[in-house]
Amino acid sequence: MEDLMMFLIFAICDLMVVLLCRYAFGKRDAYSEGMLLGVHIPAGCLEHPEVEQLRRKSSRSWNMFQWINLAVSLLICFFCFYDFILFIIIWTIWLAEYILVLYYLIISSHRQMYRLKIKNGWVIEENKRIIRIDTAVSSAAGKLAPGWKWHLPILILSAASVFLLLIMNRRDDLSFDSSISIWTLYAVGVGICLLFMATHIAVIHAPNRVYSKNTEVNFSANQLSKRSWSTGLLLASWLNGAAWIYLAISYCVSGVNLPFLCYVVYGILITLEAVALLIPVGYALKKRQTILDSDTEPYYVDDDEYWKKGWYNNPDDRRILVPNRFNRTKYAFNFGRPGARAFIIILTAAILVLVIWVFCMLADLINAEVVFTADQQTFSFEAAGYDCEFDLDEIRSVDLIDALPDDSFTRTNGGSTEKVNIGYFRGKETGECMMFLYNDSTPVLEIRLEDTTVFANSTDSNVTEEWYDVLESALQ
Repeated sequence: MEDLMMFLIFAICDLMVVLLCRYAFGKRDAYSEGMLLGVHIPAGCLEHPEVEQLRRKSSRSWNMFQWINLAVSLLICFFCFYDFILFIIIWTIWLAEYILVLYYLIISSHRQMYRLKIKNGWVIEENKRIIRIDTAVSSAAGKLAPGWKWHLPILILSAASVFLLLIMNRRDDLSFDSSISIWTLYAVGVGICLLFMATHIAVIHAPNRVYSKNTEVNFSANQLSKRSWSTGLLLASWLNGAAWIYLAISYCVSGVNLPFLCYVVYGILITLEAVALLIPVGYALKKRQTILDSDTEPYYVDDDEYWKKGWYNNPDDRRILVPNRFNRTKYAFNFGRPGARAFIIILTAAILVLVIWVFCMLADLINAEVVFTADQQTFSFEAAGYDCEFDLDEIRSVDLIDALPDDSFTRTNGGSTEKVNIGYFRGKETGECMMFLYNDSTPVLEIRLEDTTVFANSTDSNVTEEWYDVLESALQ
């Protein structure tokens, strides 16, 4: 059941990642807002042989890349049924490949288009480095989107769920690792509501864009964009809060070992959260394009020289974030600002450290070796970075059993592969326990301590029996 659940979760995730990226970057070979492949060129140049050739080549490469990666990502998910650790490694490599090649295709075609523009002199000097402000639209900023204060009720309710967790923690006397997991979910639930509210505030106060010499077109396009983003953020915030509150209530009622159905409901609410954010934004992009396409007085600023490398670099622009030329649903960093460069360096370093740490953890699990040590009155088990040390007077009983008890165990902090189960677990009847187990090896050493139970074994049954003899002798 767990393998099937992981397969479905990652398959849906891959489907959403590929299709959303394909949708978010839009029809790159379409002429929109005076640009083709992110480069401003006159509409009359679209029939140029080199432009047409580049457009067809870019479109073919883009579509092929997306469909191949969608198929590969779904096939990779079948590794869940073979070895989950191996699946995570392969899936991470695929995701890195997808992101890097996606941006390569975008930047490469953009640079080729920009070189073609410069070579043919398709530069409109009067449109370069001009900043235009539509004062009528700016004065109506407060009417363009619903207020951010509608986030406050769900944010307050989500934050107040802390009392449910305190009640559960006091009642169930949770282990440290279980508490960390639940409090992390609480922080994420409340944090996302805060993030959506902050983004809503930023959307409201973001400068209005000037698309046309016609004020009505500017007003309609900006209103549509800001209202859709604000509405999507509000809906997503409420669904995110509802998902977390439902989970908190479930924890308070059922304890840390929730029924599978609870996670299904939580997953559905989180999925609806993403849908609620994307549908209004997608509708707005399509509707806005219809408005701009019907405009008879379009206005474009040719700032291509700041995007010629495939990213925005303008030291004279004080903004750190600017609207992304290749994806109208998000913003891009201004690499001309020292603050943006510093942030990117720190973020990249943090991601690399995290990836290296995860791979080290996975490598430890793949090559896990259970080690038992006995030092007079102190004993310990260690494997894959997890350890359990206990004194002789903590031991209540030691038994050698043929298999784990017939119980339902939930991993709270640890790792599991086809070969091993290592870390912190909780059984419905056994309660808190630690496992240092090779799944296909018997017998199993069961050590009952004051506040937990330890299950351990070796790949060699004789070694497991030797551990049992050492502990049994110490107790006598």
